[in-house]
Amino acid sequence: MTYRVIARKWRPQTFAEIVGQRHVIQTLQNAIRERRVAHAYVFSGQRGVGKTTAARVLAKALNCERGPAVEPCNTCARCREIASGSSLDVLEIDAASNRGVDQIRELREMVRYAPAANRYRVVILDEAHQLTPEAFNALLKTLEEPPERVIFVLATTEPENLPETILSRAQHFHFRNLSFGEILQALERVVRGEGVQAEPGALAVLARLAEGSLRDALSLLEQAMAYCPQGVTETGVRELLGIAGAEALDELVEAIVSGSTAKVLELSHRLATAGQDAIAFCREAIWHFRNLLLIRACGSDSPLIEATADERPRLEQQAARFSEEDLTRLLQILLNTQAGLRRHPEPQVHLELGLLRMVNAGRLASLEEALAELRRVSPAPAPADPAPSESGGTQGSSRSASSNPTRAANPTASAASPASSDPLAALRDHLASQQKFLASLVEQATRWELAGDELRLFFPAEHRTLAEMLQAREPAEKLRRVASEVLGRPVRVCVTLESIRPVVAQAAFPQKPAPDAGGELPAMFQQNPAVRSLLERFGGRIASVKPAGGS
Repeated sequence: MTYRVIARKWRPQTFAEIVGQRHVIQTLQNAIRERRVAHAYVFSGQRGVGKTTAARVLAKALNCERGPAVEPCNTCARCREIASGSSLDVLEIDAASNRGVDQIRELREMVRYAPAANRYRVVILDEAHQLTPEAFNALLKTLEEPPERVIFVLATTEPENLPETILSRAQHFHFRNLSFGEILQALERVVRGEGVQAEPGALAVLARLAEGSLRDALSLLEQAMAYCPQGVTETGVRELLGIAGAEALDELVEAIVSGSTAKVLELSHRLATAGQDAIAFCREAIWHFRNLLLIRACGSDSPLIEATADERPRLEQQAARFSEEDLTRLLQILLNTQAGLRRHPEPQVHLELGLLRMVNAGRLASLEEALAELRRVSPAPAPADPAPSESGGTQGSSRSASSNPTRAANPTASAASPASSDPLAALRDHLASQQKFLASLVEQATRWELAGDELRLFFPAEHRTLAEMLQAREPAEKLRRVASEVLGRPVRVCVTLESIRPVVAQAAFPQKPAPDAGGELPAMFQQNPAVRSLLERFGGRIASVKPAGGS
């Protein structure tokens, strides 16, 4: 007898044998039981998840001599004919090679006649998305008003490529990808039925590589059985498929924990020497660190973890050495590395760079830590003491702000009260609490004056650069808007250098900042505690300083 491959030999023959598609199977069985079978179905999903198999079982259930039944008997003549593919009333057509309008016209003529020997004529169009637009148009009327006792099943991996007019005339069922556990159980059942010895770790590797497709898993299993005739081992499977072993992944974890760049470079070199594929290793590392993250987030007993019971204690020990944030960061590096490997001309170098990033990722401070340190070392800007203006306007001062405990405790409340006795103090408090950048600029002003609808800021000559920064479009407009809001009336802002004619800082007439030829501005920011802390934390330096809104 001719040898049958495992994927065909173990193809489900009843609804109960179909793995992981309970939502579809239950609906079809209820429709058969209640005599509400539709005239057209669309079965969509990735390859190898049971679409065509479910269509064949549906054809047997409808035409079984003991039916229509929710489960075919698989013993009567009709069931055996359909199972062997010799039934005249069950037509399985490959739409990829019969995609033209002429073939659909022939099909349309064929289904006009009553079934030859069965209750229903079932037409299964596999890869239905391959039909041409003309073929779909020829099929439309037949799908809308099919002949008596004719049922169409369109199986496709790309339902988005089916015309809406086709989808609206059929019931659509999406077959989901199978989980790791479902595929692993199916493989265990097959190896028991075949009388083959297989290590749990080997089946776990095959289940992961199948990526949700049971047929792919069965094909890989058959390949492994041919490579390992004495029994399928994890080592043999990894050798056959060019996949790095668990030892390499454990070594990667140790190198990351110890921060050893030498270890990861040696690991990369050893993988390349052994002929291991860089993309395959990256994929295995992604699944490994994903398992570690799931253990940290959900516990070692979570069904989401794609590992056998024997592997979980080792993974749990490794997961305890990382935080969730660390594992998330490492996974992101691996995903970026895998994406780059597909298009990089030097995959080995690209993999080495990715592994080095993983080792150095532990040395980076988290955003929360950096912000916490900024808040700790950055003091609130203290406003300078103002001098009385010639027009008698009130000037804000640090003393007046601190003399009002309510305003000091709640600067927003004081800013929202423009009618207070010290409106400029309220403005400065508002800037200090809500506009840090503006506050850092205006705190260098020696005097503030409020004369009518004009707010004047006086800067010493040595702070010319800050004054010019404040005259740029964005800072000037923002300061004018904030001042008008806090003071309760429209005002314009004038930036003035001592002993120099005032310059109106309005967004409509921006002034071009002069270059900082002497490096005064970088030196000034270098002394800022917050900037100095960031430079020390990240090992940076101030290359240049540009005003906001400048080029």
